[in-house]
Amino acid sequence: MENHPLVEEFMDLVRVGASSGDERGIADRLRLKLEEIGFQVKEDDAAQGFIPYDGKPGNCGNLIGVLEGELPGSILFTSHMDRVSNGYNVNPSVRDGKVVTDGKTILAADDLSGAMAIIDGMRRLKKSGKKLPRIEVLFCVGEEKCLLGSSVVDCSQFQSKLGFALDSPGRIGRVIKAAPSRALLVCEVFGKPAHAGNEPENGINAVTVLGKILAGIRDGRLDPESTANFSQLSVGNPSANIVQEYAKVEGETRSLDTRKVEEYIQYFHEYCQKAAEGTGATIKTHADIQFASFDYPMDSQTIQLCQKVFGEMGIEMNPVRMGGGMDANNLYSRGGIECVGLATGYANNHTVNETLEIEDFLRSGEMVERLVLAYAASQQ
Repeated sequence: MENHPLVEEFMDLVRVGASSGDERGIADRLRLKLEEIGFQVKEDDAAQGFIPYDGKPGNCGNLIGVLEGELPGSILFTSHMDRVSNGYNVNPSVRDGKVVTDGKTILAADDLSGAMAIIDGMRRLKKSGKKLPRIEVLFCVGEEKCLLGSSVVDCSQFQSKLGFALDSPGRIGRVIKAAPSRALLVCEVFGKPAHAGNEPENGINAVTVLGKILAGIRDGRLDPESTANFSQLSVGNPSANIVQEYAKVEGETRSLDTRKVEEYIQYFHEYCQKAAEGTGATIKTHADIQFASFDYPMDSQTIQLCQKVFGEMGIEMNPVRMGGGMDANNLYSRGGIECVGLATGYANNHTVNETLEIEDFLRSGEMVERLVLAYAASQQ
């Protein structure tokens, strides 16, 4: 099992350095794999449609692959090609039934284990010689930068009304049935500069005003399905001998209920203004809902297909609600595609302790194959 060709192929892929906005090496390899199976593959202009947070355009678009079928219906599978920082010079190895790194980098099983599981599933289906429905594959860029790739993909090109995002930590059988909406929050404080030693009374310290705002704002766990967090602070002039004229905080709010995100945004605007009253500072706030939530009932088509497939595989299904967003959010809110998340066996993602359970990884391709066949049967 540890010397399985798919494991070797996965390790070769993670050795290709990548990050959000620098997915070209991964995309070229995945495109070739899809085309060898028989997919028609195109790349969209997502590289020009978003600018990563480092200010540089991306070097790659989303990959869209289509395998036309002989049976009715269409089904979509997606994963992402980018990874968080510290994803270059990955040195993977196998230990105790897991793929691990040398402890210096991430593994990038988030989300190349998902991409390779999709490839493996497609190869299995092609080899089977069975008649299939239309299969659509979407490999996204920029997922780790707030789902940027799926936020600009043209969803009208997809015929599928249901899909599966292979992008979740946990053992195989874990199904993400719900994921939250997220809004970016920004508060800017404009004070008045002055020399801190000679005439501080003539200035308005933006840092002090911002501190007052943050001291009383509602954050952390707001309710069982909602959170808020403020973590990025910046100032205009870092010198210690001035009364600071500008300060900014950036944060977020999330909820499985989009209405609660909208309510917190309203609170955020009103609270920041009120907290700064009497200070003489000017306050500007900005909020942007970046993706919308989904929460599917247990009798939804995707979850019912998962239940059938995992039952056939002898795996216990574990449906959960997740606190993070995924490309499935955008496919649902922008394209009306009912899409759940599926685990492929990785753990401790985004850290140097990231691992991939080989047994789960190898069975994930079988999971993909069975999902397509179960969907095809449901269309008869």
